[in-house]
Amino acid sequence: MWVIFPIFASIFYCVDGYIQNFLTDTALPKKRAGSLTVMHIISFAASLILLFAVFGRAVMMIPLDHALGLILAGAINIIGAVYYYKAIQKGDNIDITVFGQVAPLISLGLGVLLLGETISANQALGFLFMIGASALVVFGNQTKNEKQKPNFGVAILTIIYCFFSVLSDIVYAMFISEGPATIISFAQGFFYFQLGSLLCSLLGLIFFPTWRKALKTTFFTGKKHKLNFAAELADNFTLIAGELLYKFGLVIAPVVSLVSPIGRVASLFSNFIMTLCFGRVFPKFIHAKRFTKRMILNYVVAAVLILVGIVMMN
Repeated sequence: MWVIFPIFASIFYCVDGYIQNFLTDTALPKKRAGSLTVMHIISFAASLILLFAVFGRAVMMIPLDHALGLILAGAINIIGAVYYYKAIQKGDNIDITVFGQVAPLISLGLGVLLLGETISANQALGFLFMIGASALVVFGNQTKNEKQKPNFGVAILTIIYCFFSVLSDIVYAMFISEGPATIISFAQGFFYFQLGSLLCSLLGLIFFPTWRKALKTTFFTGKKHKLNFAAELADNFTLIAGELLYKFGLVIAPVVSLVSPIGRVASLFSNFIMTLCFGRVFPKFIHAKRFTKRMILNYVVAAVLILVGIVMMN
């Protein structure tokens, strides 16, 4: 049942992406999207306080090398987030989800190289089914004009973001407590991961004065600062919910290279469903596109391939 965690995490990540899309389109100055990383100090600090309040000092009682490794994983994740925000400012949430389908390939490669993971024949075939589903949606739904004008800038930024995101997952898996997954072992790993994210964000706040200026005018002194601040609080909430579910999936999953493809493909479908259902109702948040019968058929076929892939990967 571990597969439900990356699937449900993708829903929160998707909502989080649409809120960020709105903020980068309407509120932040160009080339200042990285300042959104700093605004997540709110959720990082809140999660650390909550974990300590619930578990007490036990949440900190892990070997020093594990703690430092998990802090490093959190810092790497923030570096990737900066590239994500740069990409989302140049494109939109759907573009990044589409280009992000390269992440499973990165995950498989790093999982084998760094973690020594092995993939059975059935799991490899299931992996190919899921990659095929992504390829069907990504390339089968493009129009002639889209094929002629690929957004290379967004694609490159997204690939860099995916590399750091997957590397963060790998480092997290390397230093998470060994043995059977428990609530306390998960809380310990998540505590230090969030601590690393907080420290890296604080460094960004200190060394990038343009980010501080963007934060001030967007969330504290601008004409619509109250609306923007409320949106960013919602962004923090959805991100932390997605991170909790996804990181718990990493703790209990068989291997990291199985979690990533399920999470990425689930994000692709979460975007499709939300765009289909809410795109016309919330156009400022969701960049709606017209779905043709061919596109819907592609998604249905891809969904079948994904279900078969998940069964085989388990």
